Amino acid sequence: MKALLASLPAIARQHRQFLPTIAGSIRIVQREYAIIPKAAPATADQLPLRTGRPRLVILGTGWAAARLAHDIDPKLYDITVISPRNHMVFTPLLASTTVGTLEPRSVAVHMNDIQPALSSPSNSLYIAEAQAVDPAGRTVTCRSADGVSFSVSYDKLAICTGSQGSTFGIPGVLEHAHFLRDVKQAESIRQRLIENLALAGIPGRALSDWQRLLHVVIVGGGPTGVEVAGELTDFISNELRALYPERARGMRVTLVEARELLGSFDASLREYAARKLIRRGVVLKKGVVHEVTERDVVLKDGTVLPYGLCIWSTGVGPTPFTLSLPFAKTAVGRIAVDKFMRVLASPSQQQGSDQEQLLQPPKSQQLIPSAPGTTVTATSSSSAGPITGPASQGPASAAAPMPGMLADESDTPSTSRLEPVPHVYALGDCCANPDNPLPALAQVAEQQGRYLARILNDAAKGPVYGETSVVQQLAPEFRYRHLGSMATVGGHSAILELGDAQRKQLSVAGFLSWVAWRSAYLTRLGSIPKRLAVAFDWTVTMLFGRDLSRW
Repeated sequence: MKALLASLPAIARQHRQFLPTIAGSIRIVQREYAIIPKAAPATADQLPLRTGRPRLVILGTGWAAARLAHDIDPKLYDITVISPRNHMVFTPLLASTTVGTLEPRSVAVHMNDIQPALSSPSNSLYIAEAQAVDPAGRTVTCRSADGVSFSVSYDKLAICTGSQGSTFGIPGVLEHAHFLRDVKQAESIRQRLIENLALAGIPGRALSDWQRLLHVVIVGGGPTGVEVAGELTDFISNELRALYPERARGMRVTLVEARELLGSFDASLREYAARKLIRRGVVLKKGVVHEVTERDVVLKDGTVLPYGLCIWSTGVGPTPFTLSLPFAKTAVGRIAVDKFMRVLASPSQQQGSDQEQLLQPPKSQQLIPSAPGTTVTATSSSSAGPITGPASQGPASAAAPMPGMLADESDTPSTSRLEPVPHVYALGDCCANPDNPLPALAQVAEQQGRYLARILNDAAKGPVYGETSVVQQLAPEFRYRHLGSMATVGGHSAILELGDAQRKQLSVAGFLSWVAWRSAYLTRLGSIPKRLAVAFDWTVTMLFGRDLSRW
């Protein structure tokens, strides 16, 4: 066949009148036999291609970042996503992965599935951590997992780096407790649980040690803690009882909460959830954690809870990267934004002429308890200046202050003297509007991502939303609409609340709420393959039980 193709040009010279037909035949034969010469692969320094479109850089792959990446028009913007992970985690179903109800891959949606245009040569997805932002030069400095540093230029920047589990400065939490924020942490909890069950079966083990290994302590009575407790009781009642009856009888789950169980829900729903959990064997303990050791959770009243697995779900706090940014911060360390989701900073910060303001806190600042061995300064309500992060631009700094959540966002001083940073936005858990702070919820972040995508798409088509006066005249401000809250409590029971705290529209508990919970989250998954995967996992679990394999 190759010899025939080589002879075709000579034949064509002798029969010029048949040249168009012969040329067409050559293309058909080449296409059919797939021998078209392949183009040389593009090198890293050739990508992304410059198209003349403005470049939108998105930091993070959480709810806000995923929604922004999904809704932004790739015909209007070139897109660069920078994050340590290449997927978005569907966090409402994360608790189900801790005991094997769902497989981890079923709740992780790759960013290319969310925005297929990321596969285009003009767009890119970098698996790296953002280290610093230079608003003057419009660049983001990043570092890969193996230590390679690089810079990315932007025309528009969206900071969606999220938050991390808050320790409230309690010793031992970071070292010994398990957080539940991503797929890796869920897998770690599952592996630790299965390992403890295996260790409890070793002959000759002391009774006290056997009881400790079979004790799970969950700190935090919010939706995440309650759903993990519910999943654990299902696991104990079904799979564990069938495989290891003795260990199932010795298994205990204790949920520690300092305030109210499911405090954001209606009182009748809280009562229903507490009654269901107690009936399923969960011990509800009211108390404040004083210390977490390798084997014990110590409460402030002196109570000692020996544990084999401690799950920490008490709330969220700012990340070191968020604190390192040279922008104004709220009283709890989140990036201060205005009602258009634009990042705020003092004029001196934007000009870079007075870096000492980042180093020297005002005299009126007070200390807030933070992570073990660190403190953070928070401006009191009487101070005129905003709270700022440390001067260090690298999140790896060991001395980076880590504020807890003991401060109130409303304590943040007035933002009247602050100005928006040009072309820089912040969304999700990493930011808050001090004049109207919103909770760190997935639906808040998703609505903010949808809002900013609409604003940026409109800006690329028409007037540029850059100046304050123009924004106020042309761009609608962000308004959050609370859609409701849901949580499972084990078995085929859940609680559902529609509306916000001021206007409760519907409160339902029981089997119908459980059906609504599964239906709602199944339809909200990012792609049809993921919906099928979750539905398949639920069906397999219901018919055959959960897998206790360990690797």
